[in-house]
Amino acid sequence: MAIENAFPTAKRRLCTKHLKDNVQHYLQDRVGVSTQERKTIINTIFGDQGIASADDTLQFARADSELKDLCANHPQFLKYYEQSFKPRVEEFVNAPNRRLGTKQMWTNNNAESMNRVMKVAVNWKPQHAPDLVDKLFDMVDFQFINLRSALHHSGDYMLVNSYKQYTIADAIWKTKSDEEKRKLFNNFLQDSKKRKHENIITSSDGLYSVVNKAKSIAKKPMQRKRPRTERAEKRH
Repeated sequence: MAIENAFPTAKRRLCTKHLKDNVQHYLQDRVGVSTQERKTIINTIFGDQGIASADDTLQFARADSELKDLCANHPQFLKYYEQSFKPRVEEFVNAPNRRLGTKQMWTNNNAESMNRVMKVAVNWKPQHAPDLVDKLFDMVDFQFINLRSALHHSGDYMLVNSYKQYTIADAIWKTKSDEEKRKLFNNFLQDSKKRKHENIITSSDGLYSVVNKAKSIAKKPMQRKRPRTERAEKRH
């Protein structure tokens, strides 16, 4: 609750490695599914065209239906999937990835790495609250420095596709004043609107989305696109 109050706009995500391990153990230990069948089921969930990485709600439903067909003889697993597993994958894996426009699966490696950084910062010893706050501030400040570096292809981070418009060449970045750099970085930080994939069409209520694969508007046979000057004639 304290974290939710301190970071109200933060998006919760789940580690796909742990989710995959959960499915693996459930199929093996609870249901007794063969090795090959386990691989097929796990690929249907976490593969490139699977449930977790679906581009839109239509593909998600298609992969979901495929999984249910595969597991028709395992009602125990289907119950676990529907009641516990599927809602978590949909809300904390697939939905965040679609908002960011990425298929990269999140793991706790980042959090574990940061956890070690925190322990090193305090020398693995308990801290008084004011000292701990100062150290945490310095750590977060350093993270923001790295994040700003991503704007001009420097450092350990890189922008996801949905934020590529904020990328600036390093040579140009170096010519900017401190105030100009600060403004560019603030524009990036303040971009909190929901990102949309350029090929995604979403319903007005926001509940459904599909990939728009149409190449052009339908036209009659032999119809051609006329130059603007030919589209009308001057009245006499």
